[in-house]
Amino acid sequence: MKNKQEEINVQNFVADYYEQVRYKNEHSMKYHNFWFEKMVNMSEPAGLILDNGCGTGELIAYLRNMGVTNVIGCDISENMLKHARQKTDRVALADSESLPFENDTFDVVYVRALLHHLEDVNKAVSEVARVLKNGGRVVFAETNKTIINDLPRKIMKRGEHFSESHKNFDANELIAIIGRSLKVEKVEYFGYLGYFLLGFPDINNIYRFFPFKKILTPFLIKIDSIFSRIPFVKKLAFCIMISAKKAKYKL
Repeated sequence: MKNKQEEINVQNFVADYYEQVRYKNEHSMKYHNFWFEKMVNMSEPAGLILDNGCGTGELIAYLRNMGVTNVIGCDISENMLKHARQKTDRVALADSESLPFENDTFDVVYVRALLHHLEDVNKAVSEVARVLKNGGRVVFAETNKTIINDLPRKIMKRGEHFSESHKNFDANELIAIIGRSLKVEKVEYFGYLGYFLLGFPDINNIYRFFPFKKILTPFLIKIDSIFSRIPFVKKLAFCIMISAKKAKYKL
């Protein structure tokens, strides 16, 4: 409980930074939209959708701009939801380890950068499986522990934007956790130079010193897209994305 309350406190603290810095920065927002596009491409947003750990509601806003409005968001941070409510009124204060939804409710669930914040990751994944309809799909986007990013993440963990309980998943570890409750269908890697330089100006704002951003930003996004398709290189990504399905009951 102590770790959970610590995490809630951290998320309440960083909510304004997310809304006012991360998602107000033109170049950061271009990168996050690139990220949203990748997630949506892994599972078409059809039927009733849950954005589990919706934060300030940016993915919901992205989906609404696509014309997808049948989306519910939930988050454990009231300050995050304060900003999300400016984008939609369909959000709920909720603990992802005990979701306040009936069994077999959602057709699609998106879980972006949530699991590494949680105490009981297995419970959270089983909750996603519970609220998914039979045959429903979920896309997880999570940290990917590599020799390149492990040390920087350990250093950043000491900052005020992180709690001690923050995790950094090894790809095989995460695939195994998800596979206990759902059928893993596809694994993709995401996030390289652009992720580091563009994605998080509230934590790392080194990109402000770079010239020619109008040209450099789309170039970095293109480079990240290329790296994700190169064998061996792709597994050095900062992020892993996994799509999974709730298997239909056998008669």
